[in-house]
Amino acid sequence: MPEMIVVSEPVAVKTPLKIATWSPTKYNGRFTAMTAGYLTVINNCLALTRGSDEVPTKDNSLLLVLADTSFSWDDAQEVLLFEGKPYKIGDALYLDGAAFTYPNANITDQMKVNWIDCGLNKGWLGG
Repeated sequence: MPEMIVVSEPVAVKTPLKIATWSPTKYNGRFTAMTAGYLTVINNCLALTRGSDEVPTKDNSLLLVLADTSFSWDDAQEVLLFEGKPYKIGDALYLDGAAFTYPNANITDQMKVNWIDCGLNKGWLGG
């Protein structure tokens, strides 16, 4: 008879990180703005925050929205590979793009995450 395993405490299931993406087309043009921030997680969503020593809030953070072909995410190591460089949570990230606020129908229609669930009302479209 197989041995029965008894679990005394529930095992926490890790929810995959939500990364907002978009699919640029040749009609989107080129973005010329630049931003810098620190990679952070807010409500299980990848975001940028202004300062490395600040607690991330909706007032000092932007939802990070990356072009769907510009990055990869290693869930096990929690590393963002962007433009050939690895970034961990807390690392500084500089990227071109454009800022936006909710609702902007031109942007929100193209994004592949329900970003209001992330608790943020502004973001950075990059990649």
